[in-house]
Amino acid sequence: MQQTIETQRLILRPFEEADARRVAFLAGEYDVAKMCSRVPHPYPVSAAFDFFAIAAQGRATGSEFAFAITAPIDGLVGSCGVVRAGDAADHTWEVGYWLGMPYWGLGYASEAAAGVMDWAREHLGAENFVAGHFSDNPASGNVLRKLGFVPSGTQNLFGMARQCTSPAQRYVWPEGATPAKLPTHRHAHPAH
Repeated sequence: MQQTIETQRLILRPFEEADARRVAFLAGEYDVAKMCSRVPHPYPVSAAFDFFAIAAQGRATGSEFAFAITAPIDGLVGSCGVVRAGDAADHTWEVGYWLGMPYWGLGYASEAAAGVMDWAREHLGAENFVAGHFSDNPASGNVLRKLGFVPSGTQNLFGMARQCTSPAQRYVWPEGATPAKLPTHRHAHPAH
């Protein structure tokens, strides 16, 4: 199975131990962490190593595929990936992503997510995707709509960095898709 995804401006690859400090630095920024349900704050380097172990286990079982998003000059700028949603017969995967604050607004999230979705269709047989974002993160909603996701409802979601439950928006791709089971929102760390 192909381990690296190349898009127009980015290379997405499996995480390496050498990425730990950069992940802790970028994802540890509260404004990044609070937009993800599974990213703690503060985010010590040890949490990055824990995430890498979870990501490796997910790859080994075929249930989760997390990629480091890298840009030519800056190196690692964020993370994007997919997690199996429901059972294998559903062919549904949840897309998640986060980017370090210096890389917001550059189109990297939509470019990376499109690349991961193409990869998942080719290598995992993905047919449907679900995704979501906290309601106070409209930029993430813009990314999802740009990718062709359509709103599918709302739910309350606990965020580790927020340490509270907050409203979240849910999306599905393609329009009209009705996955057999809409999973609990796990936004951003297959990305986290």
